[in-house]
Amino acid sequence: MPRFKFRLEAALRLAARNLEEQQRLLAHELEKLYTLQARCREQEKTWQLALEGQKEAGMNSPQDLGRWQTFARKQLELLRLIERETLQQGQVVEQQRQHLLEAHQEAEKLKKLKEKQKAQYDLTEQRREQAILDEAGQVIFRRRNLE
Repeated sequence: MPRFKFRLEAALRLAARNLEEQQRLLAHELEKLYTLQARCREQEKTWQLALEGQKEAGMNSPQDLGRWQTFARKQLELLRLIERETLQQGQVVEQQRQHLLEAHQEAEKLKKLKEKQKAQYDLTEQRREQAILDEAGQVIFRRRNLE
């Protein structure tokens, strides 16, 4: 009995590899995003400490106030920069999720096509085997009736 052979098996394997690659890329981009988010939280804490230092300098040592203001401004600029990078990385993650979704849909489409063709092949083989059995039954029946 011949075995089922899916003509698009190579395409299915390529789609599966592409899906795995897209998953790896998404994981990598998410890792970058989480790192940037952690940096953003740390920078915000640093900025808050700079504001506290500025407030303390305003009350206790006015001669240091200018340095604290400059430091706080620089920390705020750095925080805004990291926030922009985080936002951009969030967009990259969303694009990568879209690529992953497309790769998943392509792989699923090919899997379903393979399953459908396999089911059709199995049905055809069952009918062929049934026809052979029916024919064998008829031959046996004729032989018994002729004897």
